[in-house]
Amino acid sequence: MTHRVHTSPPWPRNVKTIVAVALLLGTALAFWRFFEFVELFALAALLAFLLSPVVNALRRWARLPQPFAIAVAYLLFAAMVSLLVLIVGAAIQSQITGLVINVQETLRGLMDLTTWLLTQLTAILRQIGGSRLQLPQVDDLMPQFYESLTGQMSGFIGQGGSLVTGMAQTALMTVTRTIVLFVLSIYLLVDGVRILQFFQKAAEQLGYGEDAAILLADFTNIWKTYFLGQLVLALIMSVAVSVIFFALRVDNPIMFGLIAGLFELVPVLGQYLTMTVTVILIFFQPEPPGGLQPWLYTLLVAGVLFSIQQIQGNVILPRLHGRSLAIHPILILLGVLIGASFAGVFGAVLAPPVLATIKLFGVYTWRKLLDLPPFEAKEEETVAEATAVGDRKPTASLPSLGKEPINQAK
Repeated sequence: MTHRVHTSPPWPRNVKTIVAVALLLGTALAFWRFFEFVELFALAALLAFLLSPVVNALRRWARLPQPFAIAVAYLLFAAMVSLLVLIVGAAIQSQITGLVINVQETLRGLMDLTTWLLTQLTAILRQIGGSRLQLPQVDDLMPQFYESLTGQMSGFIGQGGSLVTGMAQTALMTVTRTIVLFVLSIYLLVDGVRILQFFQKAAEQLGYGEDAAILLADFTNIWKTYFLGQLVLALIMSVAVSVIFFALRVDNPIMFGLIAGLFELVPVLGQYLTMTVTVILIFFQPEPPGGLQPWLYTLLVAGVLFSIQQIQGNVILPRLHGRSLAIHPILILLGVLIGASFAGVFGAVLAPPVLATIKLFGVYTWRKLLDLPPFEAKEEETVAEATAVGDRKPTASLPSLGKEPINQAK
């Protein structure tokens, strides 16, 4: 009995074009319509990406099966976060109290400055226009301010029921999103290699297997380098600012160090935020040491902080990020602002690796459109290595995610 082989005619070029355009439009529409879920999936992928080295290490050194390795990795992650919160909370409890007092002193200083400015302005206007021009005194404005504040607080208390309901709904949504986030990240850790293999096989069917391997390796290097670099930078800034501010006898040095470390996670813009907050709080510090004037002490601390930031930006940062994130600071700043408008702090923090990823695939697409070698530098390195070794062609390996690297067939 003979079996007839089924043959399917290929699609014409115009049909392929219509299908490709329809798929792109559908993907863009789904991305826009379900952006909240896309953001949640991105967070889950990020968590799986960060925990995958831990899972691989547990499977390699402890010989644990994959499910146990994933469970241990998440337990270690939860324990580390809890321990960090306890240590930091115990260390900065007094610092927070001091910072609150410092902020109160700052507000009193601003109030005194406002009173002095109004008094001076009133005196000047009286000299210019006589007794006809009168400005309201601060003492006259304070009862009106307290009355307005009392009315607003009464309305706020009257809406307490709806506020509690809204808080309960927000808490429920947060818990639900957290559970979904962890479940998605676990699935990505378990099936991450299969997902990568699917895209690798699809690229091999089109004849672009080596291109896909190189792009995937560069993509992984961009994100690993960025997150490792940002964590190291945040740690360095926290320790350096805390120690140096303690030596300068700044109030609440640990709190300033934590602020500098957290703002360091926001590229480019974080340095300006750190400087702004530091200058404002230092200027109104109750008793500057050494009998210095507030403006001179503020200038001294700001100069030291500026020096730390310059060392961090010109010496440490290039060595941590290397050439994988070679993007102009103006583009990074624009990316941070655009990312913040789309996804808040999450978008601002992830702006540099997203820009680097767009640059990676954009350059590849542009060179392919112009019929140029897509990886010129890599091809030169390959030719030089082949000449030295003896025409041995290296093979690109697929990055691992949740499993050990897969040995490719020779």
